[in-house]
Amino acid sequence: MGGAALWGMIAAMGVYQGVNPPMGWLYAVGRGFERGSPASVLAGTGAFAAGHFLAMIVLGLPAALVLALGRADPGLTLPWLGIALIVFGLYKLAWPLHPRLAVRIPPSRPVSWSFAMACLHCGSPVMMLMPLASLLMLFTMGGGAGAGIGVRAGWFAGAAMIVAAVMTASLFATASLIALLVYRRLGLRALTRVWVNLDPGWAVMFVLMGVMALGMG
Repeated sequence: MGGAALWGMIAAMGVYQGVNPPMGWLYAVGRGFERGSPASVLAGTGAFAAGHFLAMIVLGLPAALVLALGRADPGLTLPWLGIALIVFGLYKLAWPLHPRLAVRIPPSRPVSWSFAMACLHCGSPVMMLMPLASLLMLFTMGGGAGAGIGVRAGWFAGAAMIVAAVMTASLFATASLIALLVYRRLGLRALTRVWVNLDPGWAVMFVLMGVMALGMG
C-alpha cells in the first residue's frame, strides 16, 4: 500500500469517528443549545478532537521512538500489530459496552472524557498504529534504514505527530459540520427520527485492518 492510500485511510478513520455521535458532535449540539452560540458548538467538537489527539500522541509517539532507537524494521511489527487489532475488534464485537471509567468523568471535562474513550473504548490510538507502522516501513524501504539515529528518531516522531493531527483534523471537521447542521437546520427533533449505532462497524474495521496488517507484514 502506497503512502497516499495510507494517508487517505487515516483521514477516513477520522471521518468515521466524526460521524459517530458519542465522539463529539452530539455533545457539541447540546452545548450549543445550552449556551445559544455556534462558537460553543465548535468548542465542543474541538475538545473531543483534542482528547483523541492526546491519546494518539501518548501511544504513537513512544512507539515511533522505540522503533527508531531500536533500528528495527517497522514492517516486522505489522504481524503482531495485526493480531492485536483482530483480537481487540473481536472483543469490541462481543462486549460493546462503554467503560465505567468514562461514566465517572463529569461533562465539564470533555477533553478527559474523549481521551478516556479513545484509550479504553474506541481504541483510535491502537488502530492508528497500523498506518503509522506502514508509513515508517515505507521510509525504511526508501533508504531510511541507513539514516542516523537522530534522523530516524526525528522522522519517526514527526510521522507519529502528523498521523495524529490528520486523523483528529478530519474528526473535528466532520463532527463540526454535522453538529452545526443539527444546531442550525435540523434541530433536536431529527435525533428522534434517525439513530445509527456505528460502534459495531468500528469494531469490524479493527478486524479488517488487522487482516491487512498481517498481509502487509
